[in-house]
Amino acid sequence: MSAKRHKIQAQELQGLKYFKALSGMLETLHEVGCERDRAGNRLLHMDQYVCLLLLYMFNPICTSLRSLQQASELKKVQKKLGVPRASLGSLSEAATVFDSQRMLEIISELGKQLQPIATPDKLQDLPGILTAVDGTLLQALPRITWALWKDDRHRALKNHVHFEVLKGVPVQATITEANAGETAVLEAHLQAGRIYVVDRGYAKYRLLQQILSHDSSFVCRRHDN
Repeated sequence: MSAKRHKIQAQELQGLKYFKALSGMLETLHEVGCERDRAGNRLLHMDQYVCLLLLYMFNPICTSLRSLQQASELKKVQKKLGVPRASLGSLSEAATVFDSQRMLEIISELGKQLQPIATPDKLQDLPGILTAVDGTLLQALPRITWALWKDDRHRALKNHVHFEVLKGVPVQATITEANAGETAVLEAHLQAGRIYVVDRGYAKYRLLQQILSHDSSFVCRRHDN
């Protein structure tokens, strides 16, 4: 006989106090994915789904979609997060119904509100925002066919991250196929007023000129040759 699943209790959850500050920002997501819902009977909306995902990240006790569904049944969670009881079916389909791109503006706004953790004296007068950029391979599920990299046994995605060094947080991330060129992705997302810190994989004259043309600067390790 299999062990009985642990049923999550309200007192086991943490981080609920932070959701009040987020509620206003997430309101703009409420109607996302409702274009085809002419009957108006959608119960789980994108802003509520995002709140449940954040709850999942705050709480290691939530280890599966089923545990998250259990948490949504708790009155305290429903009140603090403003979410209804979510079914497994609605949680499962949410990833395909809601457009994650709509989160980018909210993430950017949150990033602007953060203050530097600590600024060493030598970095006080930098002429831009110190931003480290790199790409990281992420192992992909076997059924994600577009993530084929080398052959049928090598499936991966690449996460291209912009990390604000003095704030200690990522401010942008782009997911591509594993063999996507890092220089091309950075060139497509350049901003003004930054100092891009990159490794020698980005040492392309065209890219470095584009950085300067966007009124930014760079620190780049060069190739040995």
